[in-house]
Amino acid sequence: MLADLAQALGCALITVRRLLKPIGYFRSYTHNAKWYTLPASPQFNREGIWHHRGIGFSKHGSLTATILYLVARSPAGLSARELAEKLQHPCHAVLTHLHKDAELDRVRVASQFRYLCTEQPMNRRQREQSAVQQPPSPSTPLSAQAAVLVLVEYIKNPELSFEQLADNLQKQRNVAVAAESIRRFFAEQSLKKTPETPTPGP
Repeated sequence: MLADLAQALGCALITVRRLLKPIGYFRSYTHNAKWYTLPASPQFNREGIWHHRGIGFSKHGSLTATILYLVARSPAGLSARELAEKLQHPCHAVLTHLHKDAELDRVRVASQFRYLCTEQPMNRRQREQSAVQQPPSPSTPLSAQAAVLVLVEYIKNPELSFEQLADNLQKQRNVAVAAESIRRFFAEQSLKKTPETPTPGP
């Protein structure tokens, strides 16, 4: 922290800031931005985040700037829980302010909000993708987009079971659907499923 540096150097805080400016530094997005580190120290992950002893640093700057960066690059937006997991820091209050100030859009999916960027066409794509992010439920019918993705996956892999189709969609396209919803869709559309290949014995 600046106070520690000032004490070690025997100079004023304003002098420490002046000395740091030409060297460069990152300020933490946690702990009220009180912690500083030199540019060569962080080992940022692919999203530009680094944690050291519970202190979070971001190459994007502040907590607000980092949230905006992460949301803008998420195909279906991000929930407060997902952001907290990435940042290892709660961010409900910041998200509320960003939405209130029209810097983020949001949609309700199941029982939680997903936060979206405000710029088009990304906002439209995130809204479309978030519509198929509902937690899978046997009673939930497939959306039109999910139905198309199911058919595409089935055409590519007709030997897969309904459970395997659902698993593929989750892993490859990040689309959550229930196997029973796929089964019901096939029945409603009078689609005949190719018999599943028996699992070989030991």
